[in-house]
Amino acid sequence: MGKSENTLIALEAALERIAKGKPKHIPTTRKLSVRAVEEEASLGNGSGYYYPEFVEKVKKTKANIATDNGIHVQTDIQSVRSKLNEQKRIKQNYKEKYESIKDQLALFAAAQHHLNDKLVQALARIDDLNYENIDLRKQLAKANRNNITVLK
Repeated sequence: MGKSENTLIALEAALERIAKGKPKHIPTTRKLSVRAVEEEASLGNGSGYYYPEFVEKVKKTKANIATDNGIHVQTDIQSVRSKLNEQKRIKQNYKEKYESIKDQLALFAAAQHHLNDKLVQALARIDDLNYENIDLRKQLAKANRNNITVLK
């Protein structure tokens, strides 16, 4: 096999990949042309035009794709739809996680409020007990003073 035959084989393989809608080197949205096939085959600009029958084959393939009423466009639409569905699924997962964490935060805030209320009540009770303790000490001191007997 000579260099010319290898180039033709590379061009044919590239055309086949583009026709199937699965190119490796160019975007799938790119229109079919000799230059697109050359880029897909990683060949230089104009190398496809050395093969006139190949140029005709590209034109026929392009016409066939046009008459197929967008079969390849459908695959693009399907891939976009699958990406959109994936994005929706990811968004739904984040939304569910957000709602879950939001509920946990609400429970935590309620528990914190409850504990804060209990703390305020306990501090108020401590203050009341301190005042009661002071009053009882005063009463005890007064009672002890009354029971004091004078020694002579």
